[in-house]
Amino acid sequence: MTGHRLSELSRVEAAERGGAGAICILPVGALEQHGEHLPVGTDSLLVETVALRAAALARTDAIVAPTVWTGLSPHHVRLGVTVTLEPELLIELTRQIVRCLRPWFGEVAIVNGHGGNRGWLAALAVAEACPYVTYWELVEPSLLTELFAVDLGSIGHAGQAETSAVLAVAPELVGTASPAFEPITRANDPFLVPDMGASGVLGDPSAGSASAGERFVATASQALAELLDALASPDTEESRP
Repeated sequence: MTGHRLSELSRVEAAERGGAGAICILPVGALEQHGEHLPVGTDSLLVETVALRAAALARTDAIVAPTVWTGLSPHHVRLGVTVTLEPELLIELTRQIVRCLRPWFGEVAIVNGHGGNRGWLAALAVAEACPYVTYWELVEPSLLTELFAVDLGSIGHAGQAETSAVLAVAPELVGTASPAFEPITRANDPFLVPDMGASGVLGDPSAGSASAGERFVATASQALAELLDALASPDTEESRP
């Protein structure tokens, strides 16, 4: 076994591992503004990091497909460099990738890294009968509240949680945050219909820390690894609804 990135495998190795039951992880992210201090590819960076760590931790063989780097982000366009898809295009793009990968692997699991993608990818996963999860939802709310207390446990947007995560995995990409941000006012706020306010930052980035970010990313990665192992279990199919 030479690695976990599908793009780095030959067709022979990919086919052999897939034929032996390897699971393929398809990360889906976004390309959108993340304030003045985080890269526009933050969501894609973090979901791919979690997917690769999980693939390395899992007992079952797991291979990570290249990240779908854009998603549904119309609420960010007014605030800075952002690429967004129409919902139907996001669904169809992801569907076609899943259908192309499926014949070659034991299972294809979609792992989402952007809040705006959640409902659309969940609907696709039901229609295509494939596993789906948003990575931060694998972390217990109580731990999120402990790690990101200033933002009341919310993932926010370029606030305490995401700033902490990028400080942990790619600190060289973190710049100086503007003092302007929209404070979190509701515990574990999922921001299902986010109002990005004037700043485009939800939560306090100055409260971020690499140690909290590492614990967050590590916990999500371990939980995803356990999910992959469960998918590989012979009892999994029988236990599905």
